[in-house]
Amino acid sequence: MNLRKMPLKKSAKFLTLLLTSIVIASVSAGVYYSLSMTSTITTATTDVWFVAGDDNGTECNVVLSPQNTSATITGLNAYPNATFTYVDPIRVKNNGSEPQDIRLRHISLSGNDTEFDFVKFQIRNGTTETDAILRTLNYVCTGSDWTLPSNTTYVSIPGDTEWSVTIETRAIDDAGSASVIIEIVVDVR
Repeated sequence: MNLRKMPLKKSAKFLTLLLTSIVIASVSAGVYYSLSMTSTITTATTDVWFVAGDDNGTECNVVLSPQNTSATITGLNAYPNATFTYVDPIRVKNNGSEPQDIRLRHISLSGNDTEFDFVKFQIRNGTTETDAILRTLNYVCTGSDWTLPSNTTYVSIPGDTEWSVTIETRAIDDAGSASVIIEIVVDVR
């Protein structure tokens, strides 16, 4: 056995191992990459917003945000075994000249819900009880379980038009004290 050849073989193996490691590391490093994105966002105005309907102040109370893009409606009641309709508490107004697509979308429901049969939100083709109901979000309660509605499909509101969002309520036959908070949105596209 030649002792001089031994270190050369170990050096060659080490050098081969080192070169292989470098090749593997460089190939592995080439697999990773990044995507970069920059966004510019500009404020915009909208032609569609809320206005208080004729039921505001008499049947219920509507409080609008300063830009009329959100609203809180209070004073709504559900009566035992009787459907009560708030025909014109709030309206969706298209103040522009072009049609806009709108829909109703569920966000949340919370509160003591065992005393209700249903709560419905409906978009009407106008602001009176005789105007057609175009879209409905129907919250139905059976016992203590609510069936939450799916989003409505879009409907086109013509320019320079106001449509009411009607609210229908009904409590169970022997309803006690209860309340729920329902948050919905009117999507505009």
